[in-house]
Amino acid sequence: MIDVQFDININEEHSVEDRLLDPTELAMMIDHTKATIEKQLHNKLAKLNIPADEQPLKVVVSGEYSLETEQMDLAYHFDTDNKQLLLQAVMALNH
Repeated sequence: MIDVQFDININEEHSVEDRLLDPTELAMMIDHTKATIEKQLHNKLAKLNIPADEQPLKVVVSGEYSLETEQMDLAYHFDTDNKQLLLQAVMALNH
């Protein structure tokens, strides 16, 4: 099992007045991005052999969306004590 959590912040520093998305559109875009990332993670990590007695593999996706540049930077963090599972997860995510 895979547990995906998100920690995405919006950087409003140096925000321009004529920004591309209004607050409702921005919220919809962030929600859509989270759903897409979660689906991709489940697809890429579905083949991992997670032992039945193992806790679910926790993936924390953290990042920041800049209103100034209209870009999002993301990082993926795997939370597991199983080093073999960690290595397999990183390899699956990178392919």
